[in-house]
Amino acid sequence: MTQAATRVRRTVFAVVAAGVAGAALAMPAASADPDTPAPAPAADDCTAAKLASTISTVTSQLSTYFAAHPDANQALIDAARQSSFVAVGQFGDYMDAHPDQANDLRAIQAPLGAFKDRCGMQVTPTDALTVLADV
Repeated sequence: MTQAATRVRRTVFAVVAAGVAGAALAMPAASADPDTPAPAPAADDCTAAKLASTISTVTSQLSTYFAAHPDANQALIDAARQSSFVAVGQFGDYMDAHPDQANDLRAIQAPLGAFKDRCGMQVTPTDALTVLADV
């Protein structure tokens, strides 16, 4: 396997891990008002480059967090070995039992949610980059 393929696979794993964590953390926190219109996209920083930079920053912070919290690290790895549906539930159960960690992870991932909202994205930013898995 080439270095480029290895980097893409590692990036995709990080994106998937962030997606699993984000999905599990977003479910209990979802309280959007359905009568509130979606914000109009901000043009200047809604680029693939800014998206990749935001994901890189969040992924780096997640890496640091999981290294410092081996129990959360193991819970995410165990969940990531399951199907998507099972993984979200399993990691969500872990986060329900550890609300301080859930709040920490929500705060780390907040820039991704802000990017999605600011740029009018219909899918999560991490899902948007999973297309790189097939490159």
